[in-house]
Amino acid sequence: MQVENIREHHDLVYYEGKDADSVKHKLNLFLPEDVENPPILIWIHGGAWAFGGRKFETDLARAFASDGIAVAAISYRLSPGTWKNPKFDEGVQHPEHIKDVARAFSWVYKNAKSFDYDQNSIFVSGYSAGGHLSALLAMDPSYLSEVRRSVREIKGAIPIAGAYDIAAYHESHLRYNGRDMAEKHVQAVFGNTPKQFKNASPTFYIENQWIPMLVISEKDTYGYTQLLEHAASQANYKTMDFYHAKDMNHGQLLRDLAKPKNSKYRSLIVDYIQKNQADYSYLEMKDINLAYKIFGQGEPLFILNGGPGFSSHNFVSLAQKFSKNHLVVLFDQRGTGFSKLAEPNEDNVTMSAMVEDMEAIRRHLGLREITLFGQSFGGIYAMSYAAKYPEHVKGMILSHSGGMNMDFLNTVDKRLTSNLEETDRIALAELDEVQNPDLRSMKQSKALAGGYLFYKKNKDKVFRGLAFNSRYHPRINQLLWADLRETNYDVVDTMKQFTKPVLIIHGENDIVDPKHAVFMHAIFPNSTFELLKNCAHYGWLDAPGEYFKAIDDFFKKNG
Repeated sequence: MQVENIREHHDLVYYEGKDADSVKHKLNLFLPEDVENPPILIWIHGGAWAFGGRKFETDLARAFASDGIAVAAISYRLSPGTWKNPKFDEGVQHPEHIKDVARAFSWVYKNAKSFDYDQNSIFVSGYSAGGHLSALLAMDPSYLSEVRRSVREIKGAIPIAGAYDIAAYHESHLRYNGRDMAEKHVQAVFGNTPKQFKNASPTFYIENQWIPMLVISEKDTYGYTQLLEHAASQANYKTMDFYHAKDMNHGQLLRDLAKPKNSKYRSLIVDYIQKNQADYSYLEMKDINLAYKIFGQGEPLFILNGGPGFSSHNFVSLAQKFSKNHLVVLFDQRGTGFSKLAEPNEDNVTMSAMVEDMEAIRRHLGLREITLFGQSFGGIYAMSYAAKYPEHVKGMILSHSGGMNMDFLNTVDKRLTSNLEETDRIALAELDEVQNPDLRSMKQSKALAGGYLFYKKNKDKVFRGLAFNSRYHPRINQLLWADLRETNYDVVDTMKQFTKPVLIIHGENDIVDPKHAVFMHAIFPNSTFELLKNCAHYGWLDAPGEYFKAIDDFFKKNG
């Protein structure tokens, strides 16, 4: 794609606090015209944390915009640069640079609607010092939390030619450039203690694997990038890719990225952004834009994920599997993932509203009858919809479902925690000490993952699915359970009248007591019940053969 017209906005103020810098707390915006809802790249300039600014990145920003990528080229406050010029003797020290980057990210996120770029496809990148800052923003969640944003709102990070282990960077300068350079360059930026170096190093946060990353190096910085690559390998990092531009030095690669045409390295980045940008469609409603995604062709099947409060993104692999013979609809339930609510509250987060959401998607897609697949809480969602709109439900698959009333919750926590290993129980007890919401959610997912399984070999897969593939929204969870209690959720009588086919699949060792599945089987007039042995809450992991055979048989029998 080659965009001819680019709309530019210069010197937009992104921070207006009492300590705002009238020069540095600004950004320039480059928007490709005639590209609907483009992804946006926040570009963080280099210059050894002491030099540079947004205006020097104009050619590069225009080049990306001409490729269909919106760009926010930001400035940030700088450190002293006396090692290069004695006149540059004033400035800030880490973490002030990264705090500014977080402020710029917050502005870009909040202003997406005003400038017509995709709020769900914000990428961060930068060169040299900017490469370091982009990696740190994506891996240490504290800075975005300070500005009331989440690291989970970064769609991907593309650090280029940066230093990612500050202690090693300091040692390198000390060894090859002398103490004076190490002090005036590295220590002036980051301080002089091992703790300060560690806190500023992306390698220290390598366990935080939320964000897909493409790390690019060139000949001069290859050694620094190798340290991050080694740390990623040790941490079994699943979503970090490395690319070494061995034919370029530090200056050549930057110039290549800014070439108007025929930059293979810019093309690499553009392709990465386009591959990883949000690819959901949106249904605009009165109070929310519902994000949904369609897979395959055939009889319609709606996948309703568990939670409540989780996004749907961890169910993409199931959607792809079922799409071989079905038109599969996967959507983010209200207030989760890309289906965002400005102010979630007890009035707009209710089961009634969620039922109307699903009905709106069905009508929007022009589907007469739909089969519902509900996992865990998704089973409650499925039955609630079937109670209101039975004429539009062809059948239901209730996979490890919650019950027909709230009684099932009485033993869920006990059954879940009793299935944990001792180390996980200890980790769960220590969660109160974790203040950052993203870290807390990640550590909670890691501690609980084993409780959902009979075979612990898949524990890491469940952890990564809960913590990284999905995003948990605790406020939505609280509001929905409160609504179900307030409205006295009970679908027993209505499900007695539901005559369409139902498949109930449950684990013998499920966190939801199997007696509730047995009860549902007795209530539904036309149900099939499969109780899987040596299986807890994820049949497709504990007993995949039996689990998918039961579903395949159901589809063959019922179309």
